[in-house]
Amino acid sequence: MKKVLLLSSISLFLPNSIFAESNTSSVININIPEVPTVPKLEVHYTNTKEQVSSDRAIKFSKRVPPNYITSEERYGKGGVGASLSHSKAMVGDVDKGRISAYLRADLIDVEKAKTKLKNAGFEVLATTPLDDSGELISIVFTNEALKKMASKKGRGYLGTLRLLIDKKNKQISITNPLYLAKAFLQDEFNEKEAKIVLKALDKEFKGAKNSLDKLKFQALPNYNFMKGMPHFSDQIVVAKGKELKAKAVKNKNVAFVLDLPNGSTLIGIKLGKKANIFPKRIGTNNAGMLPYPVLIEDGEAKILDPKYYLALMYPELKIEGFMAIAMIPKAIKNDCKKIFK
Repeated sequence: MKKVLLLSSISLFLPNSIFAESNTSSVININIPEVPTVPKLEVHYTNTKEQVSSDRAIKFSKRVPPNYITSEERYGKGGVGASLSHSKAMVGDVDKGRISAYLRADLIDVEKAKTKLKNAGFEVLATTPLDDSGELISIVFTNEALKKMASKKGRGYLGTLRLLIDKKNKQISITNPLYLAKAFLQDEFNEKEAKIVLKALDKEFKGAKNSLDKLKFQALPNYNFMKGMPHFSDQIVVAKGKELKAKAVKNKNVAFVLDLPNGSTLIGIKLGKKANIFPKRIGTNNAGMLPYPVLIEDGEAKILDPKYYLALMYPELKIEGFMAIAMIPKAIKNDCKKIFK
């Protein structure tokens, strides 16, 4: 308790009961709270520096959900450019929600590759060199299961698969039928039918591994490279008319012609030099997407938008790579249009 001396002029505004005496000055008893003492932090000294024991940093729990796996465990080591995934799942099957675009195996020659495909029940449609040096050769093949799945309107692109002889990387790469079926068949996808084709390849090409070129399996039907880029449905009509197949058959740049049970026709186009340079810029190991597929159906010749097809078949492609081949999509469209002139 502290005593405070007040001037008499102030007393005019205060009740008389609080004054001890009525002279020119009065003393009032007023409770003034004590200022709290600031606690001192305990400081521990070491040989190097001070460490404050009062740690007020926000702490987060290190608990993780059941069966949690790290990104490294989920997607494997090796990074961009690595060739193989060491997944324990069946080769070509979905693993932790993702699927490889290719099956890769040790290099074999063209004749042995064709023999193995025939042993697995496939029909070889074409053997097409993709470069002047002969280091890249695409073998196009099909079977009844593929033709059946492709015999639905707008789905004919699944009529063939490709085996790439890649001497540069000393390997072969086979397009994964389960990957393409999920992407191309859209809501008509039948996993059981696609796996019949996959198992036939797995049985004959023992020792093959999944590529690290992967995408999310459930995202494939609606896949595009990035927002604003084309999807599967954004196909481009390159020609119209009644004699489209007849014109294609006569053209020397048509690598194969496949008639499908529903009356549509799938052909493969050999690209010109201007369009065919993209494997050298973004990777030869996925060049098996060529020859470029064209679907003739209902009086129209259509292609998958190159910006979609390139991204689908090069899942590891980054924006810098896409910029490096910025003129290629237009060149591909022009080459496909020339077939029907």
